[in-house]
Amino acid sequence: MRVIAMLVWAGGLVVWGAGPAAAQEVDARARQEVERLPVCYARGTDAIGRASTAPATKDLNATTAMVDPNFRAGLEYYRRCFAPSFTFTLSNRGKVGTQVPDPATRKADTDAALQWANYVNNAFRGPGYVYTQHHMGSIWSDIDGDEGTVQSYLIATHVYGPESKRTGVSVVYGTYTDKVVRVNGRWLIAERTLDTFSSVPIAAGQ
Repeated sequence: MRVIAMLVWAGGLVVWGAGPAAAQEVDARARQEVERLPVCYARGTDAIGRASTAPATKDLNATTAMVDPNFRAGLEYYRRCFAPSFTFTLSNRGKVGTQVPDPATRKADTDAALQWANYVNNAFRGPGYVYTQHHMGSIWSDIDGDEGTVQSYLIATHVYGPESKRTGVSVVYGTYTDKVVRVNGRWLIAERTLDTFSSVPIAAGQ
């Protein structure tokens, strides 16, 4: 049920109301839960950012990266906030690119959280990042029944390690758009899209 604000005339004063108190409470709780999902995702991603001993792998179904406790922690965060049907789509300034899991090879038992964790680990280990920080801001949500949309702004800092060919950091800017669903009383991300618009390398000493 979508709760809509409305004008109420009370004793000659115009005040804002939002329906019955119970509906207000349910709406506020649902909004709080869905707006925590981008933070859950960020914490998982930054745990993998610290997983410097997790080996990269071309097989997104592999579990070899589980040797690193930070990778395991990141995957656990993903499992908390992803629906079983989870899909991640990458785009740049509106141009759609990679989708994980690949819809052409996805099966009923595909572990979407593991595939995305491996994809993120590959993306971080290749350039030699040893730390990341995904800052989520301007979080907005719209809920209708058991479905909703959440949008958040991203500033992501990636720190190059001593074995990287680069020094300093790489900073990425973009917007996340999430389709969220309520499953057995829990709000989860069913679809996540990241649309980036800028990536800025900053060498050490600059």
